[in-house]
Amino acid sequence: MVRKTSTLALICLAAIICLPLAAQNVPIIREGVTEVGGFVGASYGIDQTRVMGGGNVVYSLTRSLMPFGEVSYFPGIGRTVSVTGVTGGSESYSIPLMDFNFGFHLRIPIPKSRIIPYAVVSIGGIHTPQRNVTATFPNPADPSQKITAPLQVDASTDFAVSGGGGIRYYATERLGFRAEFKAYRPTGASTDMFYRVTGGFFYQF
Repeated sequence: MVRKTSTLALICLAAIICLPLAAQNVPIIREGVTEVGGFVGASYGIDQTRVMGGGNVVYSLTRSLMPFGEVSYFPGIGRTVSVTGVTGGSESYSIPLMDFNFGFHLRIPIPKSRIIPYAVVSIGGIHTPQRNVTATFPNPADPSQKITAPLQVDASTDFAVSGGGGIRYYATERLGFRAEFKAYRPTGASTDMFYRVTGGFFYQF
């Protein structure tokens, strides 16, 4: 009798331990929840790699479609624009940018996985503040030589499209982590593409 009781107790204890572990294999993907998150990362592609960061708000309209709004700040992005009157000449400088965009995440649910990949597509604007910078450009008298001079960059907001993909890791029912790659195609004075790689957390309400 004691042995049967002990065996039953062991079975119950194993069930208590195994049930939460089994539940952890079920992906936590819900509809109609709001998600807020922050991220840090690096931008690259035009000039040197630079640190950047931002945040977003995402809403799970369905299990797959998640509209979002996002703001990110780039402390410095290299710009190269043509120099008037100098054949093949251009001037280069670095300036901070503010990006705001709207779009959607297309989540790809994987059964019994806490790691969920997704694609991202967005449109928005890239704001350049007015700033005095030091520009480098060819010497008009001898284009093979470079000279520097102060340059005033006027404030502007240019349309941009962006897209990429990432993965979500659901640590708990509400908290998770996200890694993402995104490419930007701006318009305006500079149309060079640049990229960012970010990582951060999200919380679902």
